[in-house]
Amino acid sequence: MGSSADGWVGTKDLPGYRAGKIVVQLADLPQVDPDHLYLDLLLLDASGQTEDTHSGPCRALGHHSIEERARFVRVVAELLRHAVDEKEGLAAIGQALTFIRERGVEIDKLVFAARLLDAACSEHAVTESLNNMLELLLGKEVARRTISDVVDGLARESGFGRFGSEDSEASRESGLFDIDSLISGINSSGLNGQLSYIVRTVGKLRARSYLHDVTDVDLVPQAAMFGL
Repeated sequence: MGSSADGWVGTKDLPGYRAGKIVVQLADLPQVDPDHLYLDLLLLDASGQTEDTHSGPCRALGHHSIEERARFVRVVAELLRHAVDEKEGLAAIGQALTFIRERGVEIDKLVFAARLLDAACSEHAVTESLNNMLELLLGKEVARRTISDVVDGLARESGFGRFGSEDSEASRESGLFDIDSLISGINSSGLNGQLSYIVRTVGKLRARSYLHDVTDVDLVPQAAMFGL
């Protein structure tokens, strides 16, 4: 979910939003592009200082209304909240950032951008992103119960296979394999543990679309979540 550092920055006409270590900010630079606003994206370090930047004309956003500008920066910030590895910096997700600047934040564009991010991110980052989206969309308890059913079905379908834990593999070899106990263990580990199992099992590239298929929920940020 959010952090105490989250919040709006910039001005009403040129808003920005900080989501964790990510800041998304709009600027008006007519000498660079007179027809579109400019996007500045900052990656902050633990002390709040700028560690990396990505900037460029935001061709998906001309001189739109103030409300549309606010929706854009908030949605982009939330999409990127867990996407950036501090060691890799913003360069690792450059393709996704360029796509967002060019194509915008309509739901189908966000879904595609999320795929690009998932491809570039670690399993841990994908898990954190999915966790955040599910809690925002469903609430923590409903999300946990919903994903419990997903874990149960996936575990029985896959038989844990090569994606199971070392304990499950050892239990299988010893003839003590108890799938019900293993499923119970995963579902008792909390939402993050459940999602970590799903990401490992189906793969980080497929996890978001897999969860969409079984829950009918688009696991990307949407302006309505934030009252915008």
